[in-house]
Amino acid sequence: MTLRRLLVVLLLPAVTVLSVVGGAGPVVAAAATGPAVTVEGTQAAPGRPVKAAGTGWRPGTTVQVEICGGGALRGSADCDTLRAAVALVAADGTFRLTLIAGAPPAACPCVLRAVAAQDGTRAQTPLHVAGAAGGPPATVPAPVVRVDVVAATLSGGPRFGELFGAPAHRTLTVTLRNPGDRPLGRAPLIVAWGPGATVDLPVGIPVTAELPARAERTYRIPVRLPAAAFGRYSVGGRYASAEFSVTTDLYPWGLLGLAAVAVLLTVFTVSVAVRRGAERRRAVRARRRAGAVELPPFVAADLLAGVLAAGAADDARPGLVSTRAVVRTLVGEPALVDAGGLRALAGTLRTSLPDKER
Repeated sequence: MTLRRLLVVLLLPAVTVLSVVGGAGPVVAAAATGPAVTVEGTQAAPGRPVKAAGTGWRPGTTVQVEICGGGALRGSADCDTLRAAVALVAADGTFRLTLIAGAPPAACPCVLRAVAAQDGTRAQTPLHVAGAAGGPPATVPAPVVRVDVVAATLSGGPRFGELFGAPAHRTLTVTLRNPGDRPLGRAPLIVAWGPGATVDLPVGIPVTAELPARAERTYRIPVRLPAAAFGRYSVGGRYASAEFSVTTDLYPWGLLGLAAVAVLLTVFTVSVAVRRGAERRRAVRARRRAGAVELPPFVAADLLAGVLAAGAADDARPGLVSTRAVVRTLVGEPALVDAGGLRALAGTLRTSLPDKER
């Protein structure tokens, strides 16, 4: 063992104990790899675009980015939600977007805050907003913003193509109401769908507007469900503090009917083939049970005397003997004589025919 390997073996337990006891190392590593948001530059001017980027976010989630005052200690109450921007996280955990800067409702220190709509994961970075008032962050908790879902429905009956497995198209209609005395800034309307009761596949994010006090606003969002969808599907979402969910049943009866017809045709074809095979086997067994009657190698001469006399007395064919009469005399019924025996008899008798009768 080399000196380097010996040092690794001796120091590894000590490093492990220190990591467990201190706990600072793993926490710092987790924080370094967690969700983060960055801004291009450290100063923003109202009315000017601000470019932001994020890393370490869960792929497929929807992230809302906004400028907040007061260090965003009170959440959305300190943020300029009216000018917030929304982005969808890519497969590598990153996103990029541009939003228009504005004066936040709370005094600076200001930050650029990013919040995941699905699980509430958040990250922020300091940002200086030109012309924004400064002061200590507010410590009074912000009032809870209440939003009521008046109605949430899915419309659009099954089309002809859906009966044969085509993608299903529905329209989600959501009516929201602000029962408070203060207007609600432009919050994102997050919509997703999934099989059963699971709602985790995002739908396109519609553009929302400010919701005035004691007012209602209706949004219609097209939803496209997958091809050959079978069973119950849920479409749900969230707007501010309000959540909603509706279900629809999708059954491609035409596709199922075609599959049933194909199965029936297959069963019918197989049954016909089996029945015909069974009939052929029964016919073979019947022929084997009946047996084939072979011509005897020798016949008494007096048994054929009458036949030969009748044949010899035939004026139309003098000197010839009826083959049918001979066979009938030998076996009683010519239909029971096997074909091989008849061919052998015919060959024997044909050699005795005159040349003019061949």
